[in-house]
Amino acid sequence: MRLARQTRLSVRTPYTLTASTLMGALVFLGPLALGQPRPTPDEFAARERWLAEHRPGKGSRLPFSFRYGGQPSDDLLPRWNLQEEAKPAEEGREQHVYTWRDPLTGLVVRWDVTIYHDFPVIEWVLEFKNDGSDTCPILENVLAMDESWARQGQAEFVLYHHRGSQASQRDYEPLVTVLSSGEAKRLSGAGGRPSNTDWPYFDIAYDDGGRTIAVGWPGQWLANFTREGERQLHLQIGQEDCHLRLLAGESIRTPRIVIQFWQGDRNRAHNLWRRWMMKHSMPKLGGQLPPPQFVASSSRAYEEMIHANEENQIMHIRRYLEEGLKPDYWWMDAGWYIQEQGWPQVGTWEVDPRRFPRGFKPISDFAHAHGVKILVWFEPERVMPGTWLYQNHPEWLLSPSGRNHALAGMRAWRSRSFTTPDPNVSCNLGDQVCRVAGIEWTPGRLSFHPGPKGEFSVVRFTAPSPGEYRINARFLAIDQQTTTSVHIIRNNESLFEGKIRLDGAGPEASYQGTVTLQSGETLDFVVGFGNGSYICDSTGLEVLVGGPDGRVFHAAKDFSPEKNPTGVWSYGWMAAGARPDPTTFKLYDLPAQPEHEGPRLLDLGNPEAREWLTNHIDRLITEQGIDLYREDFNIDPLPFWRAADTPDRRGITENHHITGHLAYWDELRRRHPTMLIDSCASGGRRNDLETMRRAVPLWRSDYAYEPIGHQGMTYALSFWLPYHGTGTVAYTGAPYYGSGPTPVQPYAFWSNAAPSLGCGIDIRVKELDYETLRRLYRQFREISPCYYGDYYPLTPYSLEKNVWIAWQFDLPEEGRGMIQAFRRDEAPEHSPLFRLGGLQSDASYNLKAYDSDWNLTETGRTLMEKGFSLVAKEAPSAIVIVYHKVSHQASGPARASE
Repeated sequence: MRLARQTRLSVRTPYTLTASTLMGALVFLGPLALGQPRPTPDEFAARERWLAEHRPGKGSRLPFSFRYGGQPSDDLLPRWNLQEEAKPAEEGREQHVYTWRDPLTGLVVRWDVTIYHDFPVIEWVLEFKNDGSDTCPILENVLAMDESWARQGQAEFVLYHHRGSQASQRDYEPLVTVLSSGEAKRLSGAGGRPSNTDWPYFDIAYDDGGRTIAVGWPGQWLANFTREGERQLHLQIGQEDCHLRLLAGESIRTPRIVIQFWQGDRNRAHNLWRRWMMKHSMPKLGGQLPPPQFVASSSRAYEEMIHANEENQIMHIRRYLEEGLKPDYWWMDAGWYIQEQGWPQVGTWEVDPRRFPRGFKPISDFAHAHGVKILVWFEPERVMPGTWLYQNHPEWLLSPSGRNHALAGMRAWRSRSFTTPDPNVSCNLGDQVCRVAGIEWTPGRLSFHPGPKGEFSVVRFTAPSPGEYRINARFLAIDQQTTTSVHIIRNNESLFEGKIRLDGAGPEASYQGTVTLQSGETLDFVVGFGNGSYICDSTGLEVLVGGPDGRVFHAAKDFSPEKNPTGVWSYGWMAAGARPDPTTFKLYDLPAQPEHEGPRLLDLGNPEAREWLTNHIDRLITEQGIDLYREDFNIDPLPFWRAADTPDRRGITENHHITGHLAYWDELRRRHPTMLIDSCASGGRRNDLETMRRAVPLWRSDYAYEPIGHQGMTYALSFWLPYHGTGTVAYTGAPYYGSGPTPVQPYAFWSNAAPSLGCGIDIRVKELDYETLRRLYRQFREISPCYYGDYYPLTPYSLEKNVWIAWQFDLPEEGRGMIQAFRRDEAPEHSPLFRLGGLQSDASYNLKAYDSDWNLTETGRTLMEKGFSLVAKEAPSAIVIVYHKVSHQASGPARASE
């Protein structure tokens, strides 16, 4: 059989999945690179030309700019004293430091440039220090990169960029912007988290190649692309707002800029980038890259760690070992510390003695004795009311003010009967979106939240007159993990019962109907916690009630922050029970303004606060036997930073916080050189280059488990990051939280497979299909080293349900690799043609598919130039193919067995 013909493959995954759309073939990189990617002399020459043009000296064009005392740096720097220091070359790189000093004010500008010998890559960072005795003049418009590029050919500049992570199916989606004459494009962080909206890595293609750029700034960065004239592109990158005076002895730094020069095939350029990342820009343990890993946790069963204890954590580890699914790390996530209001209440960083009277040491000792390491979640920057930091060190904490507050405009009703803020009814009365800890209130959004012991929260309508009333109600999830039961009750009679993200239900539930009410009778709109936990259960409520006289009552527009009841509406709660009981209804009696009591930000620009945090977390890591430090960041810091700045010190708090946070991580790594750090910020919202030098993203998105979205994330992220992670329940319908038996679906398992794969099955259930899980586990262990190989997309990126998506990871030094192909549930049986990349043309390769007798032997040239296609009889299907080189010379026509 010739490869150009289709090869049949039967895959046993007859399950249906749901997903939505988008993106087109524009992002497909086209013809695949032949052979192992290596830098070319022309690429190094392009880098050397750039260096010659920008090396400080008479007539040079520096690639950065700023204004100081109202004057541009182009005018100032030629008049300042310049010194150059060349540091000895090491580890394939050399460093040059250029220092300018203002003789009048003592401002020192340091440009630290690193040149890589083995890659056509250059990077730099700027530092400004006031070495004078007085506060310096205004330093502003600081741009770490400010230069123009000219194209020679007729083709326009093309910007290849990606979405950031916002916990959606489209996280990391590849995008293409053609920068035509007169056009401009802006990319940036959002809310102070660098990959919140836009991904801080991108390509600019022009002429016969282009440049890859990465921004290293775990804060609010900005990149402006402006077309000038017919042939020029002006690029500016820096901290978004920087207008400040430096105090005597004070310093700041800019974002780090990295440029890779490339020509020809963009996919080849990305494999050079991956190789550069692995060699020079990823954390290493004992000089080695983090190994691919399989990790496991009980987070879904115990609402993170809210219901976890010493006994059940050891039991879970033991069960994984019993089933032959040994994890590399046992993952203990949020909620293990002292708190009274659920896992979001962070700020007391001590192991909860009620659930863990002996701390984590018995758990880590048990794990270590069985060759399993311990991963523990922290979130030190966000500080909540009622915690040790909040009460004992308010001087270390930043708070937003006015419109900058994350909860500006929010008003709520609560009960004095509870010591927690839940249950409650709240409404955003402001004109801006309020966001905190994954919850989003759009302007005018009415919402409610159940109580910690199962109390129901209620919005009640009382009929002002007898007659027929028309009801239009919609309940919706406004937290990324909302799982609630919702109800509408007429007096004591149930009109409607629904669920939000429970038992296969979606994120919304609606009701339309007509009822007859007497004057004074009630309609109760109710939310309960549904699955036994009230954490992350904020639920939006939209209610219109049309009365018999034509009036329309609008629950959100009629919300009153001062009066309860107010007109026909009242807000209250009902006692916990199997069902809401209107006879237990009690009014909320405590109005609240959350912005006056909300979260704070630990100021890591404060040396005292940073020193305390470093020593305290270091002690916990050592005493509790923690092997991997997982750090989350569930708040947008920008409003806190900017509220702390004075008009002549804009950007200073952000700058000090970022340098302090990086210094904190660096010190933890120095004290624990074999410890890995996991970067999590509501999923993947802080994954800039500086962060990725120190950490790996083990939870790439808070959009969890759904297959098509995670296929797209693996496709897109693999261009940039060789190492990233997510989790699987091996079930397409898995909710974020949940327990009990679930089917084992290879399609769901492989859709979430990544270099670090977390397992969230309920291991307590002994009736799961462990035989299939063990087979998938063994296969993952076999193929996972290939994720460090060269990456070749084999299809265009798409989130459509009616297409195939596939990719290849190739280890040319080992002569082996793997292919993952997915037939989605509405895709045709026949795959597109897959042309492989990176193979040795004159060698033969043997390809074998898991869970099938399909195998194929062909030459590298044929596999790359002609390709092959597959037929999968069932949809959806996951096809995993492993291959290895069997000879250096093709021995003749090869055959595929079906």
